[in-house]
Amino acid sequence: MNSENCIFCKITRGEIPSSVVFEDDICMAFMDVFPITPGHCLLIPKKHFVNLLDVDQDVVAHMAKRLTELARGVKTASGAEGVLAVVANGEGAGQEVPHLHFHAIPRSKGSDFGFRFPPGYHESMADRTELDSMAESIRESI
Repeated sequence: MNSENCIFCKITRGEIPSSVVFEDDICMAFMDVFPITPGHCLLIPKKHFVNLLDVDQDVVAHMAKRLTELARGVKTASGAEGVLAVVANGEGAGQEVPHLHFHAIPRSKGSDFGFRFPPGYHESMADRTELDSMAESIRESI
C-alpha cells in the first residue's frame, strides 16, 4: 500500500475526519474509531512508514517521547489503572493497517481485553543454552 491509499496518511492530510488528541510536525495522536476500551488512542508518524522495522530512528525516538505523554494523558482522562502501549509489526503480529501505529489502551483489572501470557507461562523457564543461542543470533542480525 502506498501513502496515497493509506487510511492513516489520509487522516494526516485531513481527508478523513479524526478526533485529534495532539499533533506536531512528526506525529499525531487521535482516538481509535474502533476502541477496545474508552480512551483507546493511536499514535502515528505523519510520514508513511509500514512498521517499526521501517521507520527512521529520529522519528521513532520522537514518537517514544510522545507515546509516554499520551499514555499519561490516557490513564488520567480515562481513570484507568494502567495503559497497554503496543505496536504490531507485520501481519504475522496482527498488524491490520500497514502504517506504523502505536496503540495506547486504558486498562483496569478485571477488564475483558488485554495482553495475557498463556496459562502455565511462568511454570517452566527456558533453557539457558537456547536463550544464549537466540541472543547471539539476534545480536548478529542487528
